[in-house]
Amino acid sequence: METSCDYLIGVDGGGTKTLVRVTDLDGAVLAEATGPGSALRNGAPAAWNAILSTLQSAFAHARAGTGIPMPPLSRMAAGIGVAGYNVAQWAAGFRAQAPAFGALEIASDATTTLLGAHQGRPGAIIAVGTGTIGVALYPDGSEHVVDGWGFPSGDDASGAWMGLRAINHAQHVVDGRAPHGALSTATVAFCEADGTITNRVTNPVIHPGRSERDIVLDWLSQADQAAFARLARLVIAHAAEDEAARTILIQAAAELELMAATLDPDRQLPLALCGGLAGALHDYFSPALRQRITPALADAADGALLLARRALSSSLTI
Repeated sequence: METSCDYLIGVDGGGTKTLVRVTDLDGAVLAEATGPGSALRNGAPAAWNAILSTLQSAFAHARAGTGIPMPPLSRMAAGIGVAGYNVAQWAAGFRAQAPAFGALEIASDATTTLLGAHQGRPGAIIAVGTGTIGVALYPDGSEHVVDGWGFPSGDDASGAWMGLRAINHAQHVVDGRAPHGALSTATVAFCEADGTITNRVTNPVIHPGRSERDIVLDWLSQADQAAFARLARLVIAHAAEDEAARTILIQAAAELELMAATLDPDRQLPLALCGGLAGALHDYFSPALRQRITPALADAADGALLLARRALSSSLTI
């Protein structure tokens, strides 16, 4: 039976960025592009806007920048892994507003990360980025999920989790409850610069001589999960010289060790650590965990392409 689709689309929709990969039906990569985050916590319309604009960008820059004319969505089979899809009401709203792709399958970004990392075979992953979630797929087909509860109550060891601890440390320092150090100095400077960028339209005037307390409070008044996650890079950058930063990374590594033990107590599954922050925590893991970690075979966008191919196959059997 012939398919009406010409392209496979894999989407990795995270809190900080969206990655779209386009292939032909044989799996050859034609284009990819990154765009703004599409996590469902910001609403389905914003998520779809980020995904579709990034998809348009991918086609525009295909074939070494010469571009491919954007075909109708009906000519595409799409697999989408998006942060927040594990929340039922967000998932329902996102699916209800889905445009008319030729074939479509949607899952959480954790599922597509797992599919990509082990190519659909049994294994475990812990994805550490803006948020954190762990998933294991067992030989009997069952799954187990740890964390993914969302910020601020969950997502242990994530970028937002690290940022929350960094800003709390800065608050202690500003109050005089702890001495200033490299991390707190960098955090206050970040709050001033980040707040100025965020408010350049509504509040473009920089007020010289503002107190550190006012700087931090102004930033907190507008900070969301992604903003807290941006602080994680300061924690990583100053860990070698700052005890507070180093302590945050030690605690983050301990949380990931606990997740790994929960997902696979018998240590039988291959374990991949994925996401933008996984590498920064590697040296803080125990030797036993470091020995267990295996490289991911592919990324979440490739996992989403597996979903797209599955969606296309399903549409052909109906």
